[in-house]
Amino acid sequence: MDYPLCDRCGLDASTIQERLRLLELDHVEMVQQGRALQDQVIAPRVDDIVDSFYNSLAHVEEFNRIVSDPDTYSRLRGRQKNHLLSLGIRFDDREYFEERLRVGAVHQSAGVPQSLYQCTYQSLQSLLIENIPDDIREDGRAFETMLRFILKITALDMSLASESYCSAMVSKLTESLASQRDESERLRELAVTDLLTNLHNHSYSRRCLEVTLQQAKSDRSPLCVIMADLDNFKNINDKYGHLVGDEVLQIVAARMLSAARTGDEICRYGGEEFLFILQRTDLRDGEEVAERVRARINEDEMHNSGRRIALSLSLGLAEAAQDDSVNSLIERADEALYAAKRAGRNCVRIAPTPDGAV
Repeated sequence: MDYPLCDRCGLDASTIQERLRLLELDHVEMVQQGRALQDQVIAPRVDDIVDSFYNSLAHVEEFNRIVSDPDTYSRLRGRQKNHLLSLGIRFDDREYFEERLRVGAVHQSAGVPQSLYQCTYQSLQSLLIENIPDDIREDGRAFETMLRFILKITALDMSLASESYCSAMVSKLTESLASQRDESERLRELAVTDLLTNLHNHSYSRRCLEVTLQQAKSDRSPLCVIMADLDNFKNINDKYGHLVGDEVLQIVAARMLSAARTGDEICRYGGEEFLFILQRTDLRDGEEVAERVRARINEDEMHNSGRRIALSLSLGLAEAAQDDSVNSLIERADEALYAAKRAGRNCVRIAPTPDGAV
């Protein structure tokens, strides 16, 4: 039998045993406890557990957006029931690992956010504990043994699903590459970080924007980009030298990160120019981010060997339209950036949005 996901994640017989050892699931009594979990907790109550699980998800907006039709909902419930009925059974072989890895890959393909996906495991874990029958609860040792096994086996499942989720994300990016021969090299390129600023580099920024733009068009969710340029950077290099210029770039990058929101992508696009990718962000919120970043750069002078160096940033903001490509979107943000430079620098300017914003 083939195990493509296990192979992709490097999970052979040896590494599977190592994973089980780390979770203390490599003892004979753990196999027995898996059967007890099925016989005493899951099998008698599986429908109630699945009902409670999906009732909790019904209040999650992101879940309802993804699972919008009854057929999908019904299929997911069926898969969840089968998943539960196999939980803890033959968990020490590759087939079990392959099935758990497949769960993560399917959820990534369906567009389920990883944060939501991981939280559902905690919910499932709690439901299993809540459904431990009273006769086990009244036996302190038996209850503790069952509780510890539930925590361990769900931790194994979550680790495998998260592993394949991340692997599937990488695979999705590789599908857009022009040639499979260049896959490894291009992935290496995507992963490269700018060594000076610790931000993502130019190559990564364009690939990230390409994927994000297509996703925004598909979801019809707003997307903004900001092109930002450090004002008078050439003068700083000429006056103080390139080592000071490098320190300026590092400080500016750190201040950008502190002013941006969690999840905003900031890349060093080239030289003293930076690209921000703001997912699910319209012009109003994008302008707020840009102004906050501009103010953060400008609020403190840089101190270097007794010298005080004023820093400021010009920013151009553009919102994606349905007809935009990566190039056209960046070009419109660039035009807005040039407008900010012409307006005297240290300001934000917004590019007009063509008809048909995403």
